[in-house]
Amino acid sequence: MMNVLVVDDQKEVVSGLINGLHWKDLKIDGVYHAYCPEEARHIFLTEQIEILLCDIEMPGENGLSLFRWVVKNFPQTECIFLTSHAEFSYAKEAISLGSFDYILQPARYEEIEASICRVRKKLLKKNSSQKLEKIARDKKELTDGLASSYLIDLLYYESKSEENLSKIFSLKLKKQYHKLAFCIALQQIVHWKLDCTEWEGGLLHRSIENILSEIFEQLGIEAVLLRYNRQHLVLLLCIDTQEVTVNLRGLCQIGLQQYHQFEEKYMDFSSAIYLGDVIKKEMFPAEFQLLSEMAQQNVMARSEIFIKSQEQTMHGLNKLHLFHMERWAEQLEQGNGELIVKEINSYFDKAGRSLGKDLVVLKELHCGFTSALVSIMQHQNFQYRQIFNQAYSLERYMEAHDTYEHFMEAIEYVLQSLSFHKLMPARQDQINIAIHYIQENPEKKLTRENVAEYVHLNEDYFSRLFKERTGYTVKDYITKEKIKLAKELLATTNLSISIISLKTGFGNFSHFSRTFKKHEGITPNEYRDREKKL
Repeated sequence: MMNVLVVDDQKEVVSGLINGLHWKDLKIDGVYHAYCPEEARHIFLTEQIEILLCDIEMPGENGLSLFRWVVKNFPQTECIFLTSHAEFSYAKEAISLGSFDYILQPARYEEIEASICRVRKKLLKKNSSQKLEKIARDKKELTDGLASSYLIDLLYYESKSEENLSKIFSLKLKKQYHKLAFCIALQQIVHWKLDCTEWEGGLLHRSIENILSEIFEQLGIEAVLLRYNRQHLVLLLCIDTQEVTVNLRGLCQIGLQQYHQFEEKYMDFSSAIYLGDVIKKEMFPAEFQLLSEMAQQNVMARSEIFIKSQEQTMHGLNKLHLFHMERWAEQLEQGNGELIVKEINSYFDKAGRSLGKDLVVLKELHCGFTSALVSIMQHQNFQYRQIFNQAYSLERYMEAHDTYEHFMEAIEYVLQSLSFHKLMPARQDQINIAIHYIQENPEKKLTRENVAEYVHLNEDYFSRLFKERTGYTVKDYITKEKIKLAKELLATTNLSISIISLKTGFGNFSHFSRTFKKHEGITPNEYRDREKKL
């Protein structure tokens, strides 16, 4: 399918081209026409146009401006300019925009047909290349998907580990190996710098695999990357030991370090990588399990390279003597929860790169903190619903022992809730001050931030207190008071709507009118007219 759009403000030129060119011989399926750029845009938005035949000089907007829009929105379209103007500046801009040809009028139809024939061949070649690229891409995605399914099968059915691993190697390895040796590494995405949806659809896997392949190829190692799940990738680093005798694990560390540096500098995410030993095929499931356990121990979500060693067998429970959990209930009672936070942070800061059994430690700390919380709640006659709510549920708290970040978030929330209930009378006075401040200053540009600052409270904390006290969000309450003042001014003064919008702190007429109608169901003018009739 190949369509052409002819654009010229002179109807006789358009008619001459449509009727004078041998479109059928040129293998053009559809010929459309427009007499101005605006009409042309409409056709582009409703039809598929491959070739644009366009005049440059037209009343109002010219052809160069139209093609600039086409390049931005329909980059696959090729353009042939037909113009009676020989100005160098026109030709220069047409070339800079990437036009296929620039033909001075009057020109013989044969010349125009020859240009259309050439541009058609270019488009066909480009389409053919794109199709081949798509076929290769689809094949790659199919191969990757099949290899990943073999990986899942391998991990669920250990008895088939050698068979499935052989299938993976046959699909993914680019060369034949006489004596294959390989290391396994597990990559865990721990942080996203941007919206991770940009990396969906296999893009993450392809990008990482391309980078790893380039790095390890220079080290004489073939890198095979497999998708395990959305957060984890499995890396097989292979070498032929019959051809070369090397420290494979040492080379893998070097390559992974290079990759990690690249990731930190250029990628939108950061990851932790867990490197295992050089293993035989039948050892794969057990090795993968060990690396998975290492990933679970990374409760601080450190973006580092971790090397499996004998240290992984140490027991985290031996470290619990470093904590003074017997004091935690008393510290919570006295309002010194920050000492608990400091104690936990100190341990994990000193833990450094060693993973140990931090997940075990974290679970025990969670139990210890929960015991302290239960103790203080019983002593002060608190109910669970006074501490936990829809914003942060009890269920969420009870599951907050999987990562350091989740655990510390839970502790901070509990400390804030306890502080909230202990200081309730004083906080209520501050909310009353805030309400009075809003009621007395509706003409000001009030925001949640500057009202919270006025009463010297954290913005989020203040917002939560305010909603519990008034039933309104801070923004809605401010708007309510502004509308209340506006209604009074509309009913009792002859001030213009614009002046009233300024006096109520809305800033501009349209914003004021929209907000007023949203709250009252009628416009300010309609409200004033209604009040005058009463």
